[in-house]
Amino acid sequence: MIVSDQEAKSAAEARKKSRLQFEATKLGAAQRNIHVYAQIASIGNFIFLICDLMFIQGQKERMIVAITRYCFSILLILSVRRLQRVRSFARFAALVTILEAAAILLYLAVLWLYESPDFMIQSMGMILTVIAIYIVPNRSKNILTLSITGAIAFFTFSYFFIKDVPLKSFFAAMVYVILAIVMSAVRTLGTEQYAQKEFMTKTSLQETSAKDYLTNAVTRARLEEEAYRWMNFCRRQSLPLCLVFVDVDNLKSINDCYGHAMGDVALKQIAALMQAQLRNSDTIARWGGDEFVLLLPNVTLQNAVLLLDRVKSAISKLSLNDTVTVSCSFGVVQMRPESTYQEMLSQADKLMYRSKQNGKGRITYHYEEPCANEEE
Repeated sequence: MIVSDQEAKSAAEARKKSRLQFEATKLGAAQRNIHVYAQIASIGNFIFLICDLMFIQGQKERMIVAITRYCFSILLILSVRRLQRVRSFARFAALVTILEAAAILLYLAVLWLYESPDFMIQSMGMILTVIAIYIVPNRSKNILTLSITGAIAFFTFSYFFIKDVPLKSFFAAMVYVILAIVMSAVRTLGTEQYAQKEFMTKTSLQETSAKDYLTNAVTRARLEEEAYRWMNFCRRQSLPLCLVFVDVDNLKSINDCYGHAMGDVALKQIAALMQAQLRNSDTIARWGGDEFVLLLPNVTLQNAVLLLDRVKSAISKLSLNDTVTVSCSFGVVQMRPESTYQEMLSQADKLMYRSKQNGKGRITYHYEEPCANEEE
């Protein structure tokens, strides 16, 4: 099977979009819990400080360790607020990675101040550090890179600066740390893949339930959600909003003469033509068998009519075969300060039927003012 460049590009964009949506979900959960991880890290930092003060002999070295660990705890507290304000998981992951890298450098710096550290005890500390890295939310590649780099740095440091380490103990510690990295990575990657699969399945079901299977337009329920959201937004910002009722004039005749398959083709092509003229913020919904509703936020009535003129012109040029042509009738209303969603639907529906009564293939609208000005 040969896949075109366009199809491959579309598939890549779809995967990227899905990954970003999944990471946005992860970001919310991570930001809610990051203060807990920071508190645990601060407590662990304090416990390590007690151990350091017990085993480090020099007064100057003790002071350096105390100040350094204290500053790191302050950094953790300040970083929590920053992490809770970031807008992307990529940014969140980058900041977490920097903090964890700083923690590893702190661990090695303090270890350098020990006169005769116990290598196996420090190896257990490295294993705990690896486990902690895999617990804190982050991107998988960042976690794997940081854990491997940290382990390499620890064993390199131990080889050159910790004296009298038996070769067997050195290699045994390496095996333990590698096993900790492998086991943690397998578990984390498995959990990540399962969570992403569940998210994609849930998202697919939500998209399926929110869209019409034939025309890819949204459903009535989704239209109502979007209408309330945009109506409230436009009122707060003093912006216009228009609602359009669209009816395919001769769909019944097409179904009777050429079959419902031809009627389905007509609906799909009309929906695609309208969608091509709309912005990302606009909404097209399938209302019934041959009816659509358009929601146009931040669009005046005048601009809505100009848009529908282009749509009407494009539909008039649509030819399903050599003989079948289609047209649509439109009814347009603009939101008033006191308008409700149901009122706008009812008014647009009435105007659409007036278009059909006046000859079909027309746009009927009126300004929502005390003195209505109607045009066809």
